Amino acid sequence: MFFREDTTTQSFLPSIVSKDTENWALFRNTFAGRKDCNLTIVDKSIETPFHCLLVALFCKQLEDELQTEFENTTMILSPLRKEHPGSINIANMPFDKTENRNDYLQECFSKVSGRKVKIATKRNPILCRDIKISSGDYTLFLRFEGGMANGWQVDDAYVASMTPKELLPFVSSNVKCKNIFTHGYSQNGVFINIDFLTKYRVCIP
Repeated sequence: MFFREDTTTQSFLPSIVSKDTENWALFRNTFAGRKDCNLTIVDKSIETPFHCLLVALFCKQLEDELQTEFENTTMILSPLRKEHPGSINIANMPFDKTENRNDYLQECFSKVSGRKVKIATKRNPILCRDIKISSGDYTLFLRFEGGMANGWQVDDAYVASMTPKELLPFVSSNVKCKNIFTHGYSQNGVFINIDFLTKYRVCIP
């Protein structure tokens, strides 16, 4: 599925679900109310304050959509490609240090869902970009071409100029997200691949 449109922080997952409501109803029926759901996100591109905020909101929206609460949430990230200790950081710009990125990501999850997550930084290159939801014999994979971080950025000059501390209160605001694959990298938009598996077979193509 190609996602070509711009969206907003509050409608990020709902706008994706609207493209494939039948399958998302199946996912919801499978995971709703289960107490053993785990979420793992592998992404080497989450480096900016906005993307930390967006991924935290996305995880909360996944819980709401699937009508469950993740027992464990794990983020597996690469270190920043370049570190510039002490440099000024704003919404769409990478953090100065990996440690500061990780700390801020934890702040975002605390602000959005009131919980901490496990953050693992892998120094070897992370080649895959997977979002994995598992419970019992069921596993749902979501794969965003280029990762979530390479697909969207803040589309609001006022918000884009904010520091991480200034951005955090905007967790409840509906901030515009520009689909930068459509505007810059690919006219087809972000390709989102979905696999829904059981222990014994594939549930959807």
